[in-house]
Amino acid sequence: MKFRLITCFLLLINLACYANCSRNGYYLTDTTVHQKVKHIFKRKIVPHVTYTRESIKGYKPEFDNCIYTKRFTVAQRLKKYPFSVAAKIIAISYVGGGQPNQDIIIDSAGNSIRNPKQAPDTIPGIIIENHRLQYDNVKQSKILTNKEIENFTDIIYNYGYSGMKNYLIVGFTNCFEPRNSIVFLDKKGKLIDHLDICFHCQRSESESRKIDEGVPCTQKYQMLRDFFIDIGVSYGTTGKTYDFPNN
Repeated sequence: MKFRLITCFLLLINLACYANCSRNGYYLTDTTVHQKVKHIFKRKIVPHVTYTRESIKGYKPEFDNCIYTKRFTVAQRLKKYPFSVAAKIIAISYVGGGQPNQDIIIDSAGNSIRNPKQAPDTIPGIIIENHRLQYDNVKQSKILTNKEIENFTDIIYNYGYSGMKNYLIVGFTNCFEPRNSIVFLDKKGKLIDHLDICFHCQRSESESRKIDEGVPCTQKYQMLRDFFIDIGVSYGTTGKTYDFPNN
């Protein structure tokens, strides 16, 4: 009996190591996904190298289409950061055409001040000063209702790839000139985080890097675009959109 217990214990250790160790120089915590990756790639997988979905054996363009997964309930979605800690969530549109905050200067005390040579309403990108959102260059804004928050989280969390669902996007376009953001504030109105969205480049970034648009399936940005338009924050959602279906 003692021998059997020791054998079982060693077996569990080996399984745990297999689930969390690096194999072939590529770290994966999900052994199922790792086994798939091992068989579909003919070349050796190298760490920190970009592999596109198109390079996967068996890939078809229609696999990139969005499909509704019903993976997370409303309650589960609202428990995710930063929705779980925000007292107010605002959708905004603002002046674009440049990198965010390029005309905001940080002084020696760590406080942000504006470039006096540029008019505030012409500064490109979201303006955050001393942990507060500034509205000088904001074109439109809308405080999201509970229902609108539910709709937004449904888009980013419950839509994924229709095929090869375990394989997410790797790499992204360098284009990024956001004109729309979802801003998360605490009870005192101070900034918690913000998700900046560039509809022209089909790319998003957050200050904390803890939130994004979710699985970037082909129709995801059109759904986000429709969301902004429906709530009355349409500035920045129209115009030329570069063809990056997987970004």
